[in-house]
Parts: sequence; structure tokens; C-alpha cells
Amino acid sequence: MILVTGGTGAIGSELLRLLSQAGMPARALVRNRNKAPELPGIEWVVGDLARPETLPSAFKGAEKLFLLTHYYEDMVELQHNAIVAARAAGVSHVVKVSAFAATDHSKAPIGQWHYQIEKELQESGMAWTMLQPHHFMTNLVAQAEYVIKEGAIYSPSGDGKIPYVDPRDVAAVAFVTLTQPGHEGKTYVVTGSEAISYRQASEIIGATIGKKLRFIDESPEQARARRVREGVPPAVIESILAIGAYQRAGGKTVTITNTVADLTGRPPRTVSEFIKENASVFTGR
Repeated sequence: MILVTGGTGAIGSELLRLLSQAGMPARALVRNRNKAPELPGIEWVVGDLARPETLPSAFKGAEKLFLLTHYYEDMVELQHNAIVAARAAGVSHVVKVSAFAATDHSKAPIGQWHYQIEKELQESGMAWTMLQPHHFMTNLVAQAEYVIKEGAIYSPSGDGKIPYVDPRDVAAVAFVTLTQPGHEGKTYVVTGSEAISYRQASEIIGATIGKKLRFIDESPEQARARRVREGVPPAVIESILAIGAYQRAGGKTVTITNTVADLTGRPPRTVSEFIKENASVFTGR
């Protein structure tokens, strides 16, 4: 039995679809059962990682755990609670979605949070697998309102090249590591097959929807102000700015891996393919 957290998000929902399609028994933790779609072979259980007392029944009988939560300030607490519950339930293997920036010296709070949980998981006594995805293609979708209303794409990363990854490819890698042997104790950096800048991505979006877009190369101050207006939490803003600075500088952030192809047997989706599939989001139609 595989227990999936984050099952209503982009990665988790695709993982559940793959497990259902393959006939693998799985259970998905959800706070609100009304948000859970019906999938053959998938059992939805109500529980809340912020309320440890709700977890024993949800975790009972699970052999493997897919660990994914949001990346806000309570992430460490939520994932700590999941690890404690998993260990108490006798879970043998945890696959955690971490981040490319997961180090103890990251200038991005999110990177430090992920590193903290990685370390706790490594010391838990359970087998583990870390998935460290790069910049998600869905971050481009988050700019759809700016594309529609202003004809613009914003980023503090300048012309830094980024190997965007589709969340569905991360889910495909997770599926393999959860259902096939030999992945315990391994860390996989998950990227796309090409590194392009936000400016280049904006050109692809514009060409796809037939609309000339402006790329706004934000200063850190401009990026901070925009994120504040959007209501993004302070620590997440600091992470976004730090990651943007890393991307602008290049270096390790341009890293491209063969993880998706090696583990799934097919190449990762390209930015162009992703944008074509989501063209209606950028046009508002």
C-alpha cells in the first residue's frame, strides 16, 4: 500500500492517476474529501498533517509514503509530522519531493527547509529516496494573468538559463521510485532536457498564442514589490529572490540531468509542448 500526500496538486494528482492506471493499490491523504476525484483503486482518507492526532488511522497499513506538501512556512512542521506518523505506522520507504536548492547553505529559505527534512528523513531509520526537481513549468502558468492583461512576463532571473521541468515528469519519476526496486538511498535531480531563459519562454508563449509579449527583467526590489502585491508569504518571497539570483548567475542552476529519460524510458516534456497544451490558460479563452 502506497500512501500519497499532496494528492490534489499537480504532481500528486498525476502520480495517483499513474498508480490507478497501473492497478497499484494506493491511499491518498486529503483534508477535504470533496476535493478528491474518484479514481479506480485509489482510497481517499481524511487527515491533516497539521493535526498529528488525525494521522495514525490514515497511515495504518501503509508500506510506502510519497511525501509532498506546500512550500510555505509550516512545511517543516507538516513534513516532520508525516515522518513521525510514517515511522510509527511501520512505513518502510519514503519518497520525498525536495528541491534542487536543498542545501544547508542555500540563500533560499525553502532550500534550507527541504535540507532540514531530508536530514531528518535520512536519520529516521526508514529507507528514503529524494527527488529534487528544478524550476517547474507551471511557474509560467502562474504568469498567465500578466500575459492576458499586460502582454508581459516578469522575472528577476534575467537571461539565466533554466532547465524547466513539467510536474507530470516529476510524478512519472516518483511512480518508478515507488513501484520498482533499487531506488532506496538515492537522490535524483529532475530536470527538463533543455535550459532556456524566462525571456525565451516568453517568446515561445507569444509565438504559441499569437501575441507579442514583453519580457520584464525585474530588479530584486521590483520582484519583491510584485510578490508582496500578490500576497506571497515573506519567506517564500525571499526564496523566489534568492532562486532568481542563482538563475541569473548561472553555474549549477543550469544543470541538466537524464533522470526522466533514464527512469521512465522517455524524454521529458519540453517547454514548447507544455505551453501548447496550456495555450488556453495564456489567452483566457
